[in-house]
Amino acid sequence: MASSSQIPLAQLQPVFKEIVENIFNRWTALRLAVEHGMGGPLGLNTAIEIINYITCYCTENKRVDAYDLREVMEEIMDQEFETICEDESVKEISELLIKYLNLLRDNKEEQVRLELARMGPCEIWIKSGNRIKMQAMDDSSGTDDDNDDDDMDQDMDMEPTVAPAATRSAMNPTPSTQGSTTEFLEEDVDPGWTQVRGRRRR
Repeated sequence: MASSSQIPLAQLQPVFKEIVENIFNRWTALRLAVEHGMGGPLGLNTAIEIINYITCYCTENKRVDAYDLREVMEEIMDQEFETICEDESVKEISELLIKYLNLLRDNKEEQVRLELARMGPCEIWIKSGNRIKMQAMDDSSGTDDDNDDDDMDQDMDMEPTVAPAATRSAMNPTPSTQGSTTEFLEEDVDPGWTQVRGRRRR
């Protein structure tokens, strides 16, 4: 039974958006997808839009559970980035977001912020105007000169420079959750793009 003291979901949007931003900026798979150009030259803008969409999806629907959210996120990653995540990160993030959403509804924002603080600081790379250092794709069909030109084109085409530290959190041996049950920050991701793979090619 819902508690009469629950906060209306509409009022939670600003705070919940901060939480979604915090979690998504720690999501190695999403960053790798953007840096490897899986979302095209506007991949960063797409990541920003996904944050807004997930925030609205969770706060504008009365009944949202982790399973529903997982399906939505998997579909987004597939359609927008032609990517599937094999590291269970989508499942863990979905469960975490729903947990925090329910805590906010129960007026436990302080508890949420304490748990996020225990994860430690993270680099905020999903922001408008940011420049993403694109990772060169392995293409043996071109010459060295062609590859150099392609690299230049990638840098020029990208609107939204951070150091190529997409795997920084994944390679960090120090647990970032410090007691939390969520371990998606410590997934074993090889810098050579192994955990995230494109499903469709057009």
